[in-house]
Amino acid sequence: MGSVGLYRSYAALLAGALVPIWTGAHASLAMPASEKRKLKKLRAEKEVAQDEDPEDDDEAAERLTREDALWFPIIGSVILFGLFLLFRFVDKRLLNRILGAYLAFLAVAGLTRSLTRLTRWSVGPRLYRKASQWTLLLTKNKSGTTAFLPQTGSKLTGGATEWAKVSLTTFGVGAFAVGLALATAQMYTGHWILVNIVALSFAYNAISLIALDSFLTGSILLAGLFVYDVWWVFGSKHVFGDNVMVEVATSFDGPIKIIFPRNLAAAKDFTLLGLGDIVLPGVFLALALRFDYHLALSRAAVPFKPTARFPKPYFIACFVAYILGLATTMTAMHWFRAAQPALLYLSPACILSIALTGLVRGEWKAVWAFTEEEETAEERSKREKTDKGAASEALQDSGIRAPKEEGADTSASKTESVPRRKTRSTE
Repeated sequence: MGSVGLYRSYAALLAGALVPIWTGAHASLAMPASEKRKLKKLRAEKEVAQDEDPEDDDEAAERLTREDALWFPIIGSVILFGLFLLFRFVDKRLLNRILGAYLAFLAVAGLTRSLTRLTRWSVGPRLYRKASQWTLLLTKNKSGTTAFLPQTGSKLTGGATEWAKVSLTTFGVGAFAVGLALATAQMYTGHWILVNIVALSFAYNAISLIALDSFLTGSILLAGLFVYDVWWVFGSKHVFGDNVMVEVATSFDGPIKIIFPRNLAAAKDFTLLGLGDIVLPGVFLALALRFDYHLALSRAAVPFKPTARFPKPYFIACFVAYILGLATTMTAMHWFRAAQPALLYLSPACILSIALTGLVRGEWKAVWAFTEEEETAEERSKREKTDKGAASEALQDSGIRAPKEEGADTSASKTESVPRRKTRSTE
């Protein structure tokens, strides 16, 4: 009976890891701005069907660069060892309360976002957009900062400038209320189901909002964390007398791990999997999915939204590799009856799956050359000027003069003619 409970807990941990990875990776997909403009142009020309609003509300991702990847294991080690010292010299109950309250505060935002996304997926984007919406707008003017709730699309008056804006919908308010209730209940009860709900929400949000800029950066990150995990699980005991990783994971009762009891009735003898073993490989898998989307877009005649079906060879290969790596971790843990550094198995599995897939498909160079670089402010300004200039030239060629910008000097236009330039072709 004990073995059945143990295997059941292993299966639950595996499923608990795969759900946020799959959903978070797909939530990280966003149509590039250039493809959005192309799709919008095609729809304006009636070359593609007008199914839904092409302008989705894409959230800005926190991008990890190569430098970030190099620093990540070092910063992680400092934080981990700091927590180890705190739990050794400070009262554990007090520390759990302080850290628990802090994570509960973060959990409200995480649960609200997760529940809002779940609601949007459940009811569909069209019905979701019909929900009542309010906007909390903070403005700056000469008299200071003021706040008001205008209707969607209201304009600022009196020379006020926008300082911050938060949009609220009926679904969002409901998600906030449920998230607040769940986070509060988890903080006060510490029930393992509530701990898992909050932890999975953290994992989903992290995977969907943290983006690696290239596979090279991801490989550096996973390689560094390979060393990090092995040292703090195996090596730290010989130096500090305790397994630092296990000591911190078992001392803190907060949602930094997913747990499952071997005995469901008694809810005891828990097996656990740290969120780092889900999130860090998860952001690598999310990059693989975005690479699949990039390849599919480059081969498509008409741009398509990320919700459409497209081939996902790299993501599927890496997803299967993650399953095999985590299964190997659990097998080693069961065989040796000791905690295992999951990234010892997961890091090579994820990196090799991408490398081998690229090699087999003849896309080795494309894999390692792929980058996701954000458009800088200078590049955005240059693009906007180019688009504006092209539009102005088109108007001139059609015999229509573009309206002048507000505040522009109009005296020269009365005496000088506007030179005619050739129309720039756009694809």
